[in-house]
Amino acid sequence: MHDMNTILQFLWDHVLLYSVMAAIGILAVFFTALLLCMRREQNWVRQLFLMIASLAGLLAGAKLFGAISYATRLMQLGQPVSIVRCFKDSGIVFYGGLLGYLLTFWILSKFFLVRRRLGRDIVAVTIPLFHGFARIGCYLGRDTYDAASGWWWNPSCFGMPIQARSDSLIWHPCCYGVKMEGSAFCAHFWDHRLPVQLFESAFNFILFAALLVFFLREKKDERRGRMLYPYLIAYAVFRFVIEFYRDDAVRGGIGPFSFSQVVSLLILLGVAVFLILRKTGVIKPLPVDPYDPGVDLYRLGKQKTVREPIVFDEGKPPKKDD
Repeated sequence: MHDMNTILQFLWDHVLLYSVMAAIGILAVFFTALLLCMRREQNWVRQLFLMIASLAGLLAGAKLFGAISYATRLMQLGQPVSIVRCFKDSGIVFYGGLLGYLLTFWILSKFFLVRRRLGRDIVAVTIPLFHGFARIGCYLGRDTYDAASGWWWNPSCFGMPIQARSDSLIWHPCCYGVKMEGSAFCAHFWDHRLPVQLFESAFNFILFAALLVFFLREKKDERRGRMLYPYLIAYAVFRFVIEFYRDDAVRGGIGPFSFSQVVSLLILLGVAVFLILRKTGVIKPLPVDPYDPGVDLYRLGKQKTVREPIVFDEGKPPKKDD
């Protein structure tokens, strides 16, 4: 009976809560993407199909980066690195899922999406919406197995330990400042930690709202395709800072930086190099589809192809007498 209760507790705390929040996030993303497609006259069937197909890249990238981060942890501990062990025992990393999702959508959009600029902007806007719900699920669930306590949990989903100021008012990660003895979410936690995942969730929702405002205010399709840059810059800076408060040594790292901080720095460097190359003309922007509604082709220096009506020659008009 005890084993059955342990299994049920694990399913509730670790599997169901995170899965439910992730499912809510996915539904919110697809519903928002559908509304944005209808508002901007995008082919919503192709857009949503490519977003669903790109989830395969998300899962593969998240697991790949999880294995890489786990390998860096093994190297820090001086243990042998095995590819099988890294993929078997590691978790998932958001950055890997993000890059895998973006790469898969970028490849598929080249073949199946006409308005690629608009489609990629919709993806960039909706990513933080999903991430906000997923971080709530990560906050409620557990991530790794602790042999001492027998529970699946990960302190990094809550953050670094902090001290209580008094017995009556304490900062508890899952009770919003009030300790609840015997709580299903708090019973397995014996210390008080900073709820960094809730901070990250709030940041993602704010970032989603800001990107959505910029997306809706932009009316010209030739300026589309730029929403990904502010998203990557904003999240990379935030993630680099919040990593100092996550107490996330289990994820590994390189030198004084955690694995996610290293990836954040690489993303910032990559975005900066890309923007410089694009500014200098080394990388050409995506071509604008001339059949996109709202594109000012005359301002782009192109001629509109309009079929002239057929006019039958009815003869020359008679000359007037002088």
